[in-house]
Amino acid sequence: MKEQAQNSSNVLNEPAVMYGHTNYYSLADHDISKNYIKAILDISKLTLTELMAIIPISIDTYKRKTEFNPPVTEKVLEIEEVYRTGLSAFGEGFHTWMSTENVALGGVIPKKLLSNSFGVRKLLDEIGRMEHGVLA
Repeated sequence: MKEQAQNSSNVLNEPAVMYGHTNYYSLADHDISKNYIKAILDISKLTLTELMAIIPISIDTYKRKTEFNPPVTEKVLEIEEVYRTGLSAFGEGFHTWMSTENVALGGVIPKKLLSNSFGVRKLLDEIGRMEHGVLA
């Protein structure tokens, strides 16, 4: 039911979990509201500058507009998926993990991997391994 209401406006206004699922692929072709992005900033604790380095819009565009197109939606949903998965598995300590250089990830700070889909996949794989106790 919420899915239908959401499709009629084609704009995501609240984090995906509010729509009763986390099938991000079904939401990725929608526009996304600034309020949704602000909610993801709160969840992720990324700064606006960090987020602007990841999503395909400029800070000026972000300040000027209230809705953004599907390429922005897709990047924001990827960020949401990583943080929801990590926070669910490890709690608030996940924020520290995302901001600390990681040997298992090649010596990079995990949140730097959010910039492309390959990095996102690597993060989700690593979270899954840690969650199941596979540390090597």
